Amino acid sequence: MKPVRWLVVLLLVLVVLSSACLDNNFVYARGKNVPAGESREWPFRGPANLTVEISSSVPVEVKVVSSDGTVLRDFGTVREVNAVVELPEGRWKVAVSNPGNETAVIDVTLKT
Repeated sequence: MKPVRWLVVLLLVLVVLSSACLDNNFVYARGKNVPAGESREWPFRGPANLTVEISSSVPVEVKVVSSDGTVLRDFGTVREVNAVVELPEGRWKVAVSNPGNETAVIDVTLKT
């Protein structure tokens, strides 16, 4: 019975250690379509340092905004973003909008 007890203790320790990793937010999407005139959003909580990596087939508007619409960072209309944004306390979202006439295909990596 003792080996079973050690196995259970080991599993509990692994669960506790891995739960610390689950606190981080992470988004990875390849080949996501954003039709003309539409947008995609991904929520995050601050405070945190948010790594934003986005590449697009056509220029898209990329912003980090609060839940009430306050713009924290506006990257403008771009094809690529590689930046780290310091998120203050609160709820934030990364918004990618396609103002063009054709569908954008984007690759997104967002992590805190």
